[in-house]
Amino acid sequence: MSAQNVIVVGGTGEIGKAVLGRLRAEGLRVVCASNDVQQETSEALRVDVTDEDSVTSMFDRAEKVLGGPITVLVNCSGVGVFAPIPEISVQDWRKTIDVNLTGAFICAREAFKRMKAGGGGRIIHMGSVSDHLTLVDNAAYAASKHGVRGLTGVLNEEGKPYSIRATLISLGAVYTSFWHSRPEFSSADMLSMDEVAQTIWEIARKPLNVRVDEIRLLPPKGVL
Repeated sequence: MSAQNVIVVGGTGEIGKAVLGRLRAEGLRVVCASNDVQQETSEALRVDVTDEDSVTSMFDRAEKVLGGPITVLVNCSGVGVFAPIPEISVQDWRKTIDVNLTGAFICAREAFKRMKAGGGGRIIHMGSVSDHLTLVDNAAYAASKHGVRGLTGVLNEEGKPYSIRATLISLGAVYTSFWHSRPEFSSADMLSMDEVAQTIWEIARKPLNVRVDEIRLLPPKGVL
């Protein structure tokens, strides 16, 4: 399989944009899929990852504009609620689980079906140190990312007969605009978005006889 046709879900976010730019620069055919897409083009499609029909329709449209089956799915979509447990509303909890976990499941399920019929492919999930470490003020986000960890593992096991490979990239702090209002944190102590994009490209280009189950990508100081 040649990693030619790619969907980047959450491609309008800062990390998603970096991933899109790198994969396109390497010559891959890439579609950005996001709920924030206002005007659809051949390179950007709107999708609500929590809605099954929306995801199925997006995959259909993506394969049409790309001219063939999807071979790589990159899931960068996500939301975060960071507060002590007593302050997390059920609404915020449900939104976090719906987008980060249920959305990842719906997109991965659709990709799996198509990759199974098409001879294989790669599903790359954006994780976090929260998917394996216990951090305060992180209950909803951590629960969603632990779920993605489990989902990724099962995708690998069920994908074995069909050359479908899944990877979890557990990210440490990445310097995005989120940190601009926190001058006590330095960009030098964090990962750059380009480093994340480079890692995804390195996974996407590997032949399917190679599994990359997990990468923990951390800045020099580890967890800040």
